[in-house]
Amino acid sequence: MIKGFSLIKIAITLGLSTMIITVDSAQAAPWVDTSDIYLRADIQALADAGVISAPTNTFPLMWSGIGTDLAQTEPALLTPDLVDAFARVNFYYQNAVGNRGNTSIKVAAASDEARFQHFGSDYREKGQLQGSHEYTGERFSYKISASANYNPTDDEEIRLDDSYIAMVLGNWIVTAGSVGQWWGPGFDSSLHKSNNARPMPSLMISRNNSQAFETPWLSWFGDWNLTAGVSMTEKERYIPNVLLWSFRGAIKPFKQLEIGLSWTTQFCGDGQECSFNSAVKSITGQRDCRADFTQELGCSSYGNQMAGFDVRYADTWFDIPVGLYLERTCEDSKGQPWEIVDCGKMVGADTRFNIAKQQYKLFIEYTDTMVFCGEDKNDFNCFYEHDTYQSGSRYYGRAFGSTYDSDANVYALGLIGQFDNSHGFTSIIRFAQLNKDGLNSLLVWAPKPLKEDIVMLELSYRLPMFNGMLTLGGSVANSEFEVKDDDTQCTVFSNYEYRF
Repeated sequence: MIKGFSLIKIAITLGLSTMIITVDSAQAAPWVDTSDIYLRADIQALADAGVISAPTNTFPLMWSGIGTDLAQTEPALLTPDLVDAFARVNFYYQNAVGNRGNTSIKVAAASDEARFQHFGSDYREKGQLQGSHEYTGERFSYKISASANYNPTDDEEIRLDDSYIAMVLGNWIVTAGSVGQWWGPGFDSSLHKSNNARPMPSLMISRNNSQAFETPWLSWFGDWNLTAGVSMTEKERYIPNVLLWSFRGAIKPFKQLEIGLSWTTQFCGDGQECSFNSAVKSITGQRDCRADFTQELGCSSYGNQMAGFDVRYADTWFDIPVGLYLERTCEDSKGQPWEIVDCGKMVGADTRFNIAKQQYKLFIEYTDTMVFCGEDKNDFNCFYEHDTYQSGSRYYGRAFGSTYDSDANVYALGLIGQFDNSHGFTSIIRFAQLNKDGLNSLLVWAPKPLKEDIVMLELSYRLPMFNGMLTLGGSVANSEFEVKDDDTQCTVFSNYEYRF
């Protein structure tokens, strides 16, 4: 095993240990995380209008560039709905950079665990008690977060998710910890990285301020951001302690267009080749053509790579704001990293409108992970799978990307509403065809879902109460199966967060 692998373990451990023994205090992260769908809707509205020039489809999304744009904006020149969005985003930004102490307690309870996750999902397990304390200074930030979970699906009752320590170096932020990531323009799901799975322990480096290059040769990129890092999977999988290299870059050449590129590869792990050379081969997409492999399977890529891109275009048509977006994420390549094949896709459209002092975001998304591999167009069951890393692109059994996993076609219609008294609601109706071909991967560690057609309506409403924020919600779903009786499920949930 290479020394770098051990160093990563040590660095992550030291990072978490440092957080636990630190006694200073403060507020909010130097970034926007994946927990607040309302804040994201406001940021997207300002970005579509050209108020925010930073790319906004990579989370964690750094506050630095957003703060620069807010400071250069004259609210009196904005439309009334954008004035409200500006005020809310500016409020969160000032909290992030101005306070020096934030401790929170969050309690969540539900009749059933959450089946699907979307951006800013309100809960995950049937019961959760979480406490956290965070600090943000000019150069250092940290968050200590621990939760106790009732009857968790992965049997991890105690978790340190969302804990981290971060340091600013020039225009870069280096982070050690477990921080949720979301790559792409979707609100209901994302193909490459989303909050479907819990965040993995990671070492990451991200550009802090997304300001454009000053040189004429590169300034046409517009504002740009970049994040890269290495994460570690759990032990309870086919190959324990696999490493995941990740890279994400995005540019915004003009205010209507944002383009993102994403890439990850799994390599190393217990019992696997774990040398510097194998790491380089995995990162550069080299092929393993040793004779003992090629006789039966042909050449294969080192590691388990996924790569893709996403594009979002925003404009105003007939005085109606419109956003159009596409994400394409692929499982393999024909030789070179850019020759990607076996691709899933997600397409979407959104708009926003206001009624009096109420702002609404409406979106529709279609997700297709019904991917065939090789020459046979009926050979599915390969997206998020890998012959060597048989647990696939998953963490504790949940895909890094789509909440619907592989072999699924899903339509989602969502509406997000915000009112001037801090009340808000989210509603999503889904029609999903899960495991559409009715077959499963032959790999033992791959999920074995039934063929299912499901219609689900999910609702949540948040409101201030008892000096905190209360969210109430529920879902109703009807499932049709081929091999068992149809089923109707109803779930109710609530969570309450108090900050002091």
